[in-house]
Amino acid sequence: MPQNKKSRILKIGVGIVLVLILASVAAQLFFSSKVKTILNEKIPKKLNFTYGDISTNVFSGKISLTQISGNDPDNSMDFKAESITISGLEYWPLLQNGDVTIGELDLVSPNIVYRQKERDTTSKKKTVGPKKKYKVENFRIKNGRFQMLNKDGDSTTTVRGINFDLSDIHFDENTAKEKIPFAYGGYKLNTERGYFNMSPLEFIEFQKMQLTPDSGGFQQFVLRTKYSKSELSRRLAVEHDHYDLTIDTIALKNWDFDIEKQLPYFHLEEMQLKHPVFYVYRDKLLPDDTTHKKMYNQALRNLPLDLQVDSVQILNGKIGYEERVKEDIEPNNLIFTNIDATIGNLHSRGQGNMDIDINAKLMDNGPFTLDWSFDPQSKANNFVVKGSLSNFQSQSINPFLKSNLGAEVKGNVQQLYFTISGNELESQGDMKMKYEDFEFIVLKKDRLGVNKLLTAVVNLFANKGDKTDEDGFRYGNFKVSRNQDKSFFNYLWINLKEGLVSTMTGRGKKRDK
Repeated sequence: MPQNKKSRILKIGVGIVLVLILASVAAQLFFSSKVKTILNEKIPKKLNFTYGDISTNVFSGKISLTQISGNDPDNSMDFKAESITISGLEYWPLLQNGDVTIGELDLVSPNIVYRQKERDTTSKKKTVGPKKKYKVENFRIKNGRFQMLNKDGDSTTTVRGINFDLSDIHFDENTAKEKIPFAYGGYKLNTERGYFNMSPLEFIEFQKMQLTPDSGGFQQFVLRTKYSKSELSRRLAVEHDHYDLTIDTIALKNWDFDIEKQLPYFHLEEMQLKHPVFYVYRDKLLPDDTTHKKMYNQALRNLPLDLQVDSVQILNGKIGYEERVKEDIEPNNLIFTNIDATIGNLHSRGQGNMDIDINAKLMDNGPFTLDWSFDPQSKANNFVVKGSLSNFQSQSINPFLKSNLGAEVKGNVQQLYFTISGNELESQGDMKMKYEDFEFIVLKKDRLGVNKLLTAVVNLFANKGDKTDEDGFRYGNFKVSRNQDKSFFNYLWINLKEGLVSTMTGRGKKRDK
């Protein structure tokens, strides 16, 4: 090939490369300028949007901003983040229809503070959706933080260490009309410590949370009263329990939540609570709360939520309950340990009975069972409870009886069975019991000695185990009226108390059907 021809080809090649380089530089400069113009002109000034540095890459469709901040016009939300990065911006849909399609949207270390405001319920703004379509294939939050403040500026919700992945996001004129104004595919949420102000007196905390469309859970879950027992009593006008609940792990399986319908719903296949420990304290020196207490049928039925949980499992739980009945007497716990329980068909709008089966140990020695069944849709609030207690060393309950009732007991309960059925107003039941050498001891008011006279009178009416059937059982039956300003568990207790009195002081024979 002649030398001059080679030189011409080389010049053309160099020229093409230079043109491409210049075109690339021009495209990059134009892209960068266009992005800055959009940020300056299209974002409303009232959002106070600012950023530090900006970097772009026209070929990968990448835009990255650092040190971002902003807030809304009524100062209800503040937003800060280390960086926002958009990559995989597709130009053809943008040039053809103005639609925005993004491959990746990454938000690093965002910090969102939301302030609760009074809602304007007098006027309703019509939702106007965007004329263009927006699509994000993958949206990620890394190490985020969210805080909600009430009207007084106190924190009501705080979640730290938020890592969130959301895929296949679509936002257009149609989705904008929905309560959740965008459609999405899969998601994955992991957080570190969270706090929720449940009421003026109680709060919830957890150390970790994980959620996906199929499963989820919490670790080191806590529900507690904000104040000490004594401080709570000073703040109360009427009785209110002091709570201390810890759960090692809460596991959720196959759950679904939706707010699009007329009534929000939450459906869950299975919930598992591992090692819950729950202590409840009540100061009986305070005035009674005389408001009407709903039965659990009605409480579930009145929920503003379509709730359905197929199965709840409680593993290796513990419950302690104590009451202060005298100023100078330190209360002691009534304790149930080794609690394993299942709750089936928990619902607010479903059908059929909700069944609760509990196995535990009373005062850590007597095996105790309780089978409780009721239909939330029963307007009469009907229920049935069956239970048993066996091989119970009665002396183990004396610390509780001593502080609460000024009494002690001796003897062993070999076997006890009871059945209670009732409704909102009244209940009835029967009991059978096998025991030996059972004796009541009534203490003096200071709990430091025995009231021999009252002890003799009480035991005069209490049978020590004779007049039994061939299997050694004595029988009793009872009927009680509910005090509607007391809880269901008070209702259950007065049934059991009447059953014990009937069984131990009655004729001891089985009632004829």
